[in-house]
Order: sequence, then C-alpha cells, then structure tokens
Amino acid sequence: MKVLKFGGTSVSSVETVQNISSILKNTKENTIIVCSALSKVTNMLTDAAEKAAKGETDYIEIANEIEKRHHDFIDQLIEKDKQENLKEIISNHINDLKKILDAVHFLGELTTRGYYSIVSFGEKMSNAIIYRYLSNNNGSTGYLDSSQIIITKTINGKEQVNRSKTYLNIVEKYNPQYKITVAPGFISKSENGYATTLGRGGSDYTAALYAAALDASLLEIWTDVSGIYTADPRKVKNSYPLNKISYREALELSNFGAKVIYAPTILPILEKEIPMVIKNTFKPEDPGTYVSKETEHTENAIKAFSTMDNIAVITFSGTGLVGTTGIAGRLFTTLSNNNINIIIITQASSEQSICIAIESNDAEKATQSINKEFEYEIKRGTINETKADLQFSVLAMVGEGMKNAPGLAGKAFSALGKGNVNIHAIAQGSSELNVSIIIKKTDAINALNVLHDTFTQK
Repeated sequence: MKVLKFGGTSVSSVETVQNISSILKNTKENTIIVCSALSKVTNMLTDAAEKAAKGETDYIEIANEIEKRHHDFIDQLIEKDKQENLKEIISNHINDLKKILDAVHFLGELTTRGYYSIVSFGEKMSNAIIYRYLSNNNGSTGYLDSSQIIITKTINGKEQVNRSKTYLNIVEKYNPQYKITVAPGFISKSENGYATTLGRGGSDYTAALYAAALDASLLEIWTDVSGIYTADPRKVKNSYPLNKISYREALELSNFGAKVIYAPTILPILEKEIPMVIKNTFKPEDPGTYVSKETEHTENAIKAFSTMDNIAVITFSGTGLVGTTGIAGRLFTTLSNNNINIIIITQASSEQSICIAIESNDAEKATQSINKEFEYEIKRGTINETKADLQFSVLAMVGEGMKNAPGLAGKAFSALGKGNVNIHAIAQGSSELNVSIIIKKTDAINALNVLHDTFTQK
C-alpha cells in the first residue's frame, strides 16, 4: 500500500478534487489519502479566533462565510441526490466552532487548547466532503479519524507526536479491505484527550506517520509545484526541479527554509527507508522529485540552495570566554531552558566570541536570558552585554557531493564578493553536505541568484 498527501491548493476547487479522484483511479495499490483543509480556511479560522479574543464580533461573519464556502463546494462537487446529510454535518461542525469562539469572546482570551480546537475544524470539514465524493465516485472507501489516532505529548511546553502510541493506533484502526482510506491531516489529540495539531506542514507529517506505521511502499506528497527545486522559483527564475535527492539532502533543505518539505515528515520514512516523491497536482504527468537513501550524482556538487529570512544574530563575547570551562554550556542551557532554537553556531578560534543565529522573534527573549545568566560576569567586565542584530538571512548550500569537491567555499566567497554581498558569518556541518552563510536580509535574493548561477548546470 502507499500513502498520498494532498495539500490545501490540491483541494482548492472542484477541479482539483476531481483530479484527486482521477489520480486514485490510476492507482492499483491500496491507498491512504491525507488531505488538508480547503485552501485558506485555516487562515480564516485563525482570524476568527484572534478577533473573538480581542472582543470583536466579526468572528461570527467569518464562521458563516466558512459554512457557506463548504456548502457551495458541496453543491459544485456532489450531485444533490448523493449529498444526503453532508451539509448537516458541516453545519454541526460550524455550530460547535461558534460555541468555542463564543467562549473565547466571552473570556477575552485565546488559550493554546482553544486555538487547537478552532483550527482543527478545517480538516474535519474538508475531509468529510472528500470522503463522500470518493465514496460516490471511486468505490470502496474507508475513513480514519486522525484526531483520535495521532497522539501527542507535551515536551518543553510543546506538543510532539508520541510515535509508539500513534503507530499502534494506526495499525489497529486501518482496515485493508478498503481500496481507498481518507484520513485528515494536521489534527491530533494529546495523551490527556484534548485537541492538538501538528503545526505548519502537519498534514505532510501525518501522511509520513501513516506510511511508517503501515510500512508503505511509497509516500507521495501532492502539492502545487513539480518537486523540490534547485532554489525557490519565486526568487530564482532559472531554478528547476531536481530528479532525485537523498533523505539527508531533503532534511538539510527543509531545516533551512525550503517550504515544499516539512522537516518532521522525513524522519519517520527515513527510519523505515520508505521513498517519497514530491508531485504536482496540477501537472500529474511531471515526474516530480524522488527522495530516498540514495542521491543522484550529477556534475553539480551543490544540489540546491535555500534561504531562511527574519534571522537575528547574537554575538556572545568577552575575555572571560578564553579557557573558561563551562561557559558555552551555560549559554546553550540558558537558551534551551527558554525554548529558543539555535539555527547556526560559530566560534572564533581565539575563543573570545560565539556567534549564534536564531529566529528574530526570539531575539529579545534570548538576549534578556543571556544577560541575566551572565549578570555577574557582565558587571566584572569579563563578558560583554549581549545584543541582537536583526534583519539577517541564512543561505544554505546543500549537496551530498560537496564533501568530495575541494574549493567550493572559496568559489562561493569569490562569487558573492563580485556580487557585492558581504558575509557576516559562515558555518559548515560535520556531515559536509551543508555550508550555511549569514548575510543581510536585503542581500538574500541577490546572493541566492549569484550562487545559483555560479554552481548549477542543467
């Protein structure tokens, strides 16, 4: 069996859902399909939640608009004599949604649990419609309620999947007698039984969990682009889709901003060595990008380039760092205790400074926690007060062939110099398949194009 995931753009219209039906008719294996909410519905639900928390009443209109959109979608997609009670199911979901929004409005507060409950309605409604349509048009179709099957646990204040419990649930609930099984993406529940979600890209992750639990032959991610590109095609016109990359290359690209891949998706299929292909719903004939343990060896040592924007750079410095055991440990422990993710770390050979890159929205919390931890050393003058520099980007160069190609860094620095791009810091992973460069955000697109032109040949 195999697992197919269809994102919001792949369920954005009657035509795209009909296209899903056609794709499934050409599939001989038993198939689980994981679908997102209708395009932009999650954003609408988030907007309604925020307005309710602010005491505004517009959330009612948004809920009504969401209901109308799903009712209209049903009328366009499914013949009236085959709709049965489908609109009633949607209206019941909307009524439940309004009750939660009313409570948020009354309290004037949007809790994390409340937010999870609100945004989960998008997947519940879209998958109810898709399930009914496929049952009518594709025959034997089952349903798995991911909100009761995917189990999360709280770690450091964040919900993370309990894979062992989740896998057991999937194996127990999956019924192979159905040729097609519909399972909503993104939604889950905590070990305590309340609604949670898997975050951005959560539907991809859901699909990977089903694939890993059931030892699928293949995971297909259907989206609105024809695979993983050598660079973001919105930023680099000459970029093109890659034929084949390794799990490690995909993981590096996802960690550094490639939005077509959600990093947690890769881990379950990597462990089981289940291949994944990124396909285009609007161009199903395109081969897409095949992801497995093997990479494609080409003339290009660097496979692809990716950027992360809205990066803050913090320089932790002072003479007190030199030869002092435990300083770095205190620094990283402080950041970890405050749930701050470090993207890049570099240290000068003189040991007088450590440079770290983090997300900009964590900058204030990071500097405050560091200065509090090292308050004594700052007063003594052995460590400088830490400040954050904002408006940076990280540009990552990724490729399995980089470790066997000398001179790549020098060639990159020379190209960036000619392109008038100043490098703030550089880091190379121990795996030698990623070199990351910190540059000003205003230089990011120029740098991306310069390096892409320098290193890629189609």
